[in-house]
Amino acid sequence: MPICAICGEEVEHVTKCKMCGEKFCSDCGEPDEKLCIYCVDEDDDWDDDEDFKEDEDAEEEDEE
Repeated sequence: MPICAICGEEVEHVTKCKMCGEKFCSDCGEPDEKLCIYCVDEDDDWDDDEDFKEDEDAEEEDEE
């Protein structure tokens, strides 16, 4: 049986994270998104940064 790289448990199925490559179980990430718990947090932070940048761009356009 495969072992989850995050929790260390033997599980029936693991998913390989598309960002870091770690193999994780369904308890340690989002298998549908193919993101482990660590990369889900990073992906959320990145999305927040993108939203912030888009807001800044919109403000600059309003000022012109």
